[in-house]
Amino acid sequence: MNTILKTIFPVVIIAALLMTLRPFFIIPEGEQAVVTRFGRIVEVHTEAGLKLKLPAVDKVTRYSKKILSWDGDPQRMPTSENQYIWVDTTARWRIVDPTVFYQRVNVMDEAYARLDNVIESAVRTVVSQYPLTESVRSTNIILESDNVILDFQTNARAEADAAALAAESGENLQEAGTGILESAFAPIQYGRKTLSNEMLKRSLSSMPEYGMELLDVVIRQIRYSDDLTQSVYDRMISERQKVATGYRSDGNGLKAEWLGQLNRDRDIKLTEAETRAALIRAEGDAEAARIYAEAYNADPEFYSFWKALESYQKVLPGQKKVLSTDMDFFRYLYSQNGR
Repeated sequence: MNTILKTIFPVVIIAALLMTLRPFFIIPEGEQAVVTRFGRIVEVHTEAGLKLKLPAVDKVTRYSKKILSWDGDPQRMPTSENQYIWVDTTARWRIVDPTVFYQRVNVMDEAYARLDNVIESAVRTVVSQYPLTESVRSTNIILESDNVILDFQTNARAEADAAALAAESGENLQEAGTGILESAFAPIQYGRKTLSNEMLKRSLSSMPEYGMELLDVVIRQIRYSDDLTQSVYDRMISERQKVATGYRSDGNGLKAEWLGQLNRDRDIKLTEAETRAALIRAEGDAEAARIYAEAYNADPEFYSFWKALESYQKVLPGQKKVLSTDMDFFRYLYSQNGR
């Protein structure tokens, strides 16, 4: 019994010491660790598992092996046209050299501060070298739309009309046109994706000295600054007004064309109708003259008598003057044969 106790007791003591001193530590998946002894790196663990350290002497600093996200604050910066915009960027990065990272950066807050300096500087440099449209659009697919082509042509006509009016009033042609084609419909040469890649290239050169790897830099959002927003709204209103002017000009032109055609058709129809009516009246008059001639030739005396009676019916009821009865007009009133 005493032999058993003598064997078990030292084992229990050693186990208790191990539990107290904790010489083992575990690195889970997705993590890596730097082991330092009195401030000097003695071991680096990049694989998961159970690891051993010198109790009470070694210190374990853990870092993530996963791909991490960096989200910068929106920055106000100018484009190549000196138009100020707010640019919001994001990036993905990871720690690839724990030794260098521990020596140059050490803590995660400092890593994000280094990323702020490097990426924001690269973003500001790239954005300032290109016009606004290069940062806003990624492709020219918008120019392939039929509606955009129609607006493009309408804007072209509107700008031509504005330039003509400016020339008549003595204004500067360059000031008359607001550059609709160059701003809204100008094709891009690079685009947002190319600008993001250039930002990444400018940032990569500083990453190895911090033990970090930058995977990508992406422009997440772009918005106009407050001092530019109103001018942009004014520009949009001006462009839409020019488009409306173009539509109204086209509409007025078509209206004048249709009214002219309508008036020509009406005049032609009226002329044809008047010509036809004149022909019909001539034919009627000729027919009436023929009938009158036949009637007169059949019995000239009766024809004269009948016409005289018709005249009496029309003239005498409204007659307000005194006429002599010796007039030839009244011959049938006093003589049956008109004599």
